Amino acid sequence: CPLGAPPPHEMTHGFDDEGRKFDGLGRRHAWWKESTVTAFDDRAKCIREQFSGYQLHGKHVNGKLTLGEAIADLGGVKMAHKAWHKGGQRTEAEDRLFFLAFAQTWCGVERPKAEEQGLFDAHAPRKWRVRGTLADVPAFAAAYSCPAGSAMNPGSARCSLW
Repeated sequence: CPLGAPPPHEMTHGFDDEGRKFDGLGRRHAWWKESTVTAFDDRAKCIREQFSGYQLHGKHVNGKLTLGEAIADLGGVKMAHKAWHKGGQRTEAEDRLFFLAFAQTWCGVERPKAEEQGLFDAHAPRKWRVRGTLADVPAFAAAYSCPAGSAMNPGSARCSLW
C-alpha cells in the first residue's frame, strides 16, 4: 500500500475542493455542471465536518484547511485497494495487511508542540489521517470486523465522496 496509495492520492487532487476548479489544461474555470458541484459540496461537507470533529491535545483539527488532503487520502486508499483487488483474489488477512501498510505510512513520533504545529497544515495530524480516512472505507471495517456503529465503522454516518 505505501507504494500503491500515493499515485491515486495525487490523482485525486485533480478533483478535490481546489483541483476541480481547473480543467485538463490547467485553466481555472467552472467546467463541472452546477448539479455536480452541489452534490460534491454536500459530500465534501461530511468530510470537512468529520475532520473538524477531531482533536489533538484538546484543539480541533481545521476540517476546511485539511479538506483537500482528506479527500485525496480517502480517494487514494480506495483506488489503491480496488486496483490491488483487480490483481487477484485477496484473503481477509491480506486485506488487513494492506490497510496496516497504509497506516504505517503515517506512523511516527513527534513532540506535542511539533504535533500542534500540524493543526495549521493542510494535512491532518497523522493519527487522524489514518483513523479518519480508514473510518470511511467499508473494506477496512470488513477486514477488521469493526462493529457496526463504532468509530471505525460508522455505517450511514460514513463519508463517501466518490
